[in-house]
Amino acid sequence: MKFREIALENVGLYVGKHTFDLETAPSEGANVVAILGHNGGGKTTFLDAIRLALYGRRSLGPRTAQSTYEDHLLRKISATASSREAAITLSFVRVENGRDISYEITRAWSARGKSIVETLDLVREGQPISDLDRTEYAQYVEDLVPFGLSQLFFFDGEKIQEIADEDGSVGLRDAIRSLLGLDIIDQLQTDLTVYTSRRADQNTSGNIERLLAEKETLQKELAAEQDRRAELQSRCDQAARRVERSEAAYRSEGGRHALSREDALARLRLAEDEQAELSSQLKRAANELLPLSLAPLLVQQLHHRASEARQENHSNAIRDFVDAFEKRCRTDRSKMNIWSDNHFDDLRSDFDTDRGRQNIHLFAEPDWILQRLGLLSDGRQNLMAQLAAKFDRNRELRAKLKRELEGFDTGQAEKALADLKEAERTLGGLERDLEFRDEAIDRKLRELDTVERRFKQEENALKKLAQEERGSDFALRAQSALASFGSALLKDRISRLQSEFVACFNRLSRKKSLVSKVEINPTDFSVILIGSDGVTIEKSSLSAGERQIYAISMLWALGKTSGRQLPIVIDTPFSRLDQSHRLSIVRDYLPTASNQVILLCTDTEMTPTLAETLTPHIARTYKLEATTEARRTSVSSVNNLYEELV
Repeated sequence: MKFREIALENVGLYVGKHTFDLETAPSEGANVVAILGHNGGGKTTFLDAIRLALYGRRSLGPRTAQSTYEDHLLRKISATASSREAAITLSFVRVENGRDISYEITRAWSARGKSIVETLDLVREGQPISDLDRTEYAQYVEDLVPFGLSQLFFFDGEKIQEIADEDGSVGLRDAIRSLLGLDIIDQLQTDLTVYTSRRADQNTSGNIERLLAEKETLQKELAAEQDRRAELQSRCDQAARRVERSEAAYRSEGGRHALSREDALARLRLAEDEQAELSSQLKRAANELLPLSLAPLLVQQLHHRASEARQENHSNAIRDFVDAFEKRCRTDRSKMNIWSDNHFDDLRSDFDTDRGRQNIHLFAEPDWILQRLGLLSDGRQNLMAQLAAKFDRNRELRAKLKRELEGFDTGQAEKALADLKEAERTLGGLERDLEFRDEAIDRKLRELDTVERRFKQEENALKKLAQEERGSDFALRAQSALASFGSALLKDRISRLQSEFVACFNRLSRKKSLVSKVEINPTDFSVILIGSDGVTIEKSSLSAGERQIYAISMLWALGKTSGRQLPIVIDTPFSRLDQSHRLSIVRDYLPTASNQVILLCTDTEMTPTLAETLTPHIARTYKLEATTEARRTSVSSVNNLYEELV
């Protein structure tokens, strides 16, 4: 896929219509479109316009409230434009069935008082798509360019920093699975389960379909709860800004206890931060085996049952062997003279004493259960108790500090203080509502988890029932093959990703042998760096520039491993890099990252030395110049980037 052109009309500082030709010539080595401008000149607006044209409300995040999105569109309309209308038109070409197919997306919106009227038009090969309803345009576009992949190809300095500082969010993990083609296997497994359920007996099939319907309902309810939370979070943010304004007004009125109040606020912020950290630690601990420590008698009973089951398995194996041996002896008359019934009675006497034991049914191998139970320890239980106690103490401290702040009174600046208290009461109420909403979301998540576990149980039962049916048997074989293929594919992709990352990192890093190996967890895609001496390298020990190189190398390696050809749009990638690392990015990364790289940077980032290195690879250059007085930006084409900067 390649972008051909984008036009912005009355979007932000782009007053009137501004068109950017984005064609590149990768066969000639010119794969870069450079857009140069000062801070606040419209570079970020350009990147946001691409996302907005493709994804609309989802460009702001998967759980953005409609009111927040409409406020965003209102702010995006140029303040100095003659009309209250704006539009973005993006054209691109992608290969389908061996030939180039052109598309054009136009997203337009206009203000009607405080509300927004938005339209989306989609054209393929210059003609409207006749077999597609307008309400399906958004989903069709997202199928062409999946939203999950956009953050790995259209990113700015903040996204680079996020990857540099953390191992990534759930959304990033899902995007990586999609990029590596692993999500298709998951979908095939689900489809085969549905197919198998419809071929099984009516009761089991009905259970599967009912659970699927219940799961979809819960997912919709969860999405609705998350949308309401996003709306409430927006109101909470507005209330927080009102508190800040009221605090500033109060301080300006000269409240004589302002310093004491600031101290209480500082302590409250520290307590809030500690609460978040303790909550995170407790959640991580609760996701392991520690919840079992809350029921020691049940754990002891499970241990006893698993031990009996293992012993019963051994006895059954011995009994089956003796039965088979006796049967063979009875068919061989020569051996019956040696082995009598008394011999076999003696052999069985050692294990027949266990015949009265109750038959035990477990849903996993006894050895596995005993091994997992062995992981429980008093030390980890004590750690859980200490964390819980610390969490309660911190919660009490927060409540005490909030009561102190609510009862704060100076006797001076009464009007400003009254406004401040009212703002804080409003914020406190919204925060409590936010906590209730989070509890509702947690309940929905638990209900969804319960349904998914029941679905898994029905799925396992279904597999047993369907083994005698030919069609279901084929489906089960396909599922097994898919599972093996998915495991092998994941292993192969992770191996390739590790290899590509090491090559990319050492190519861009100033210390060429800093990383000799990398280990990527196939479950959560967390990364462990290993140095040339075989010792693990903590990411916190890397310099700021090296962490940026780490993030860019990961994005580069993902693109190379996936084999997908998508444009790369980068906003201000050099802000946290020294000159040596900037040169590595310009020389080694940008010319080979993709057939089309759109680089947005400031003139302070793009020095003459970097421009001279990049110039042979530049297909087009644009310069953005914003004027504060007119509150608009002008776009001009530049023939030679190096000459422009010298």
